[in-house]
Amino acid sequence: MAVGMQLRSAACSDMGRRRTNNEDRFIHDPDRGIFAVVDGVGGHAAGEHAAETAVEVLRERLGRQTGTAEERLREAIALANNEIYRLAQAEPEWRGMACVLTAALIEDDVVTVGHVGDSRLYLARPGEIQKITHDHSPVGEREDSGELDEISAMRHPRRNEIYRDVGTSEKSPDDPAFMEIRSFQMPSDGVILICSDGLSDLVTSSEILSTLERNASDMEAAVQDLIDAANEAGGKDNITVLVVASPGFVISVPRPVPVVHPAAEFRLPVETPKPMGLIALALAVGLAAGAGGMFLMGKWTPEGPRSLVVAGSIAATLAEAHSGDTVLIPAGKYRERIQMRAGVAIRAQQSGSVTLTSPDGGPAIVARSIDGGSVEGIWVQASLEQPANPAVLIDSASPLMNDVRITGAAIGVEVRGKASPTITDGRITNSLGPGIDVGAGARPVITGNIIAANGGGTPGSLRPGVEVRGLGKPVLKDNAIVDNAAEPVWIHARTYSPADYDENFFGGIPPGEAVRLLELPASPPGKGRGEGRPERGPRP
Repeated sequence: MAVGMQLRSAACSDMGRRRTNNEDRFIHDPDRGIFAVVDGVGGHAAGEHAAETAVEVLRERLGRQTGTAEERLREAIALANNEIYRLAQAEPEWRGMACVLTAALIEDDVVTVGHVGDSRLYLARPGEIQKITHDHSPVGEREDSGELDEISAMRHPRRNEIYRDVGTSEKSPDDPAFMEIRSFQMPSDGVILICSDGLSDLVTSSEILSTLERNASDMEAAVQDLIDAANEAGGKDNITVLVVASPGFVISVPRPVPVVHPAAEFRLPVETPKPMGLIALALAVGLAAGAGGMFLMGKWTPEGPRSLVVAGSIAATLAEAHSGDTVLIPAGKYRERIQMRAGVAIRAQQSGSVTLTSPDGGPAIVARSIDGGSVEGIWVQASLEQPANPAVLIDSASPLMNDVRITGAAIGVEVRGKASPTITDGRITNSLGPGIDVGAGARPVITGNIIAANGGGTPGSLRPGVEVRGLGKPVLKDNAIVDNAAEPVWIHARTYSPADYDENFFGGIPPGEAVRLLELPASPPGKGRGEGRPERGPRP
């Protein structure tokens, strides 16, 4: 279908000042009304390849005008997702790659938007600007809900954490926990701006609007000025900006102070389905992400604490370590099992640069019968043939697990026995079973994690983000437990205290509905059920 009004558009991508490569890509096709910004995710896991793949698939599918605009966007984004996932499984060096994207189709002056992640689409008119898309990130949702103002969100240390992406697991076009679709009439005096977070993390909405208004007659100049503004603010990431303006977006007189509307207040002239629920998020900065680990237990070696750098296998270096030492792992891919040791800190030299795969389908990290010790900054990736079961096993141990990312395991973390570990500031996603399985009698402290998109192993056996068994009693606080196949939390017990779970974020689900109590006994006649809620639906 044709674009009605004569639109003016421009797009450009810049590497920024701190990156040595550009993982952003864009589609700028005004003749067919196809516009998109794609931001690669994965660093050494080939975010550039993910973004390039997404652009190729989007361009091909959106260019075929079969189906409605929404159907085309849903199919294109799902196809891109599944192709990225397929390539990542076939090429070990690309495993874990993904992207986030925002795509817009403009047909008969109606804009239809497909969105996953934290790239953004804004709609501006003279004197006001509105954010259309919702960030699929804990901090972004706090901003959307009004809990954080824009400046506080931009400065938040966990700003860049996302819980939805394109490529880390297979998806269908109609998956309700995947993409956001919006549709609205293009105003005759409006301009849409699509950008990667390299712009929106450094340049405020009001600054974006002022720049668009100042360059209303020259969209190429507007794009370049916005990129320059992001670079002047530090240029910490790749910066991609795409603008599309209606003929009536012309500023001829000075404007008053701009009115900036958060996404939560936005009302579109025409709207089609599936506005995203807002999470009343309260993420804490987290426990200390420190430079070493826990040296609380065990004895110091005579020469004092040492830093040992892995030169061959991690296991060989660990065998030389004593309580109080730190084992530093250089960037790279390792196929082995880490057996944690009491009082020994295990840390990636650069967070997220170390990927660990189980050698045999068992756990990739094991802490058994130890006090103290820590592991930090490692990404555990399950293999397609043998998803780790679990990825991390903590058995009657009390280590610190900080800033550990787990993807694609059978179970993300299993805590059993008389264990009381601390699991903080991690990201556990796409497990076939629960993200964290807390055994009877275990008392882990679980804070500040993203536990998302877990439990979808096979139809009919959907699992939650966190599963608590028997007398297990975790401390759950400031976690984002969202988009899991079943309820966010299952508890196998007779009662539970709702207050123990209220301080988490459940994707817009009230805390009372986010926790499912299983094995609740029938109440005697005339008696209440006590604390907790009755079980909902059949037992798994």
